[in-house]
Amino acid sequence: MEENYNSITFRSYNLENDNRCKTIVKIESEYMDKLGVKEGDIIKVTGKDSAMAFCFSANQEEIEKAKSQDPTIEYLNSDHKEVEYPIVIMSSPVHCNACPSRRLRLVELEKLPSRDFKNQIPEADIVTLGTMKFTENTMPGYKDNIDFSPLYGQIVKKQERVNLTFFPDFAQKHQRTSRGGHTHPPNFSSMIIDATPENHDFWLVTKNTKFEFQEISMDEFKGKISKPEALSFIKTIPIPHKFHAQDTDIVFTSLEVFDNAMKLRWYSLQRIKLPENIFSNPSKANEITMNMSHESAELTLEIKDDLGNIYADGHSAGGGGSSGPDPTTNEMVLDHSGEHRFFSTLDPNAKEITICVKEMMWVKRNRRTIPPPSTPPKMYPITDSPPKLSVLEGQWEFKVTL
Repeated sequence: MEENYNSITFRSYNLENDNRCKTIVKIESEYMDKLGVKEGDIIKVTGKDSAMAFCFSANQEEIEKAKSQDPTIEYLNSDHKEVEYPIVIMSSPVHCNACPSRRLRLVELEKLPSRDFKNQIPEADIVTLGTMKFTENTMPGYKDNIDFSPLYGQIVKKQERVNLTFFPDFAQKHQRTSRGGHTHPPNFSSMIIDATPENHDFWLVTKNTKFEFQEISMDEFKGKISKPEALSFIKTIPIPHKFHAQDTDIVFTSLEVFDNAMKLRWYSLQRIKLPENIFSNPSKANEITMNMSHESAELTLEIKDDLGNIYADGHSAGGGGSSGPDPTTNEMVLDHSGEHRFFSTLDPNAKEITICVKEMMWVKRNRRTIPPPSTPPKMYPITDSPPKLSVLEGQWEFKVTL
């Protein structure tokens, strides 16, 4: 754990019973003392992006509950050294804005000097919310019936999602019926377009803040979600590169570039040795191979260009494939395709890129836990067992001339 008087690195967890408008984090009191913050002080949270939040102390029960969220992690590197990070529990807006990775979820907490508070986080005079024209057609008068009170006292930024409720009478009038026949009140989902005073990254919403609306397109409302690919495709960059790690071959094939996104495509081929004579017991062989059928590799990676830009946002996703045993070699063969979707696009002036694979990860799980038979028969639920992560740390790098 790296720390100094100004900042400490934490592993982040989700806040239980989360109010999605609250910008708060909770840490153990000893780390509040190390940072020099008191209950309700504002701190800066930095992951792949940054956020501001109110800091409060977490009790031991909250800390233990957060720890219980962690899956078992098996590190395949013989020289791996486990690092014990303190825990920070974060509300949804903070988690979303700081954008930590899905597995490590590491963020840095930094005390905000009191003298910089009003300069960095002024009180918002006006907050502009994005909306779409059809909303007025479906709920006439909705703008005058939104309950903004959950935002009071909260810190907001541009492009941040907000989910607000309507006043009870209006919500009752426009409640909706789901497929199951249940009724529920509508919510107002929006995105912060801008705020005043201008030229700031964050604002503090107060009871005196006024709210305005600006009509935006569906693409803009979706924020970082990419545009329809057929309408925004620019080019494909061939990337013929292959490397071997552990028992897996990874082959990169191409980088697809769009107006506001990218897709890096790869294929993986993994051959896993099975226990000797496993095929002499068909039921046991079927159980083992079924449990292993979804262990495709996930990659944590980023792209750097020769202009100094780093593209590390987005996420990896599986693209399908097949799996099955090979009795001739006594192996399980996993043949999958994958892609990493970036929510940013390549600088058109870049002449060279470097693709960095930081780690490979496999999610391993026994797909179902079936209770043993009993006499007389008893009905028990069939449940999935907790997953285990197998992680191979890199990194692997290679350059591509454009």
